[in-house]
Amino acid sequence: IKDVSFNMIGIPNQSYAISQTQVTQALYRAVTGKSPSHFSGDNLPVEQVSWEDGIAFCNALSTKLGLNPAYRGTDNNCQLIEGANGFRLPFEEEWEFAAKGGHNFKYSGSNNFAEVGWYIGNSGGKTHSVGQLKANGYGLHDMSGNVWEWCADDYSNPGQHRPGASERAFRGGGWSGSADDCGVSYRYDYSPDYRYNYLGLRLSRSLD
Repeated sequence: IKDVSFNMIGIPNQSYAISQTQVTQALYRAVTGKSPSHFSGDNLPVEQVSWEDGIAFCNALSTKLGLNPAYRGTDNNCQLIEGANGFRLPFEEEWEFAAKGGHNFKYSGSNNFAEVGWYIGNSGGKTHSVGQLKANGYGLHDMSGNVWEWCADDYSNPGQHRPGASERAFRGGGWSGSADDCGVSYRYDYSPDYRYNYLGLRLSRSLD
């Protein structure tokens, strides 16, 4: 992945970092050799990836960069390895804290959604290159809109990774949805093998 760069931002006074943008198609392809997305473009967010695809991607990226994988296994029964320094999916609480960016805006970075996010009202029916719109207070882009982002949690038990959970949480809203779906507190769920063209991911990593 030497020709594909991505930035991790440490969240102030927290013990984790989160990627500045959604995982791009270029990064996903460099790690996995696969191009699953409906829309095509190196700097577009990867989509049509399941929760299980996200786990496998996190472990593969960790291995390529010489980090300790955060998961034992890559399917829905995988176990989260405490203390591993590799990449993982963010927990909802981490995701929401990061998305707020130190403020209490409705959306990530603004109360004016058009400044910060792509949704049905401005997307033109497609995803857009990551990082084009205004960042939030922590320098994070697209945490409202563009594509939804898988989180680690068992939807019915927020804060728990829980192997075998039937529904996994995702956050942030996407290009095909309403502005209300893109608020920082809105949450939704699907089965861990679900894939669609409005659903991608963002990386997290423990710093302790």
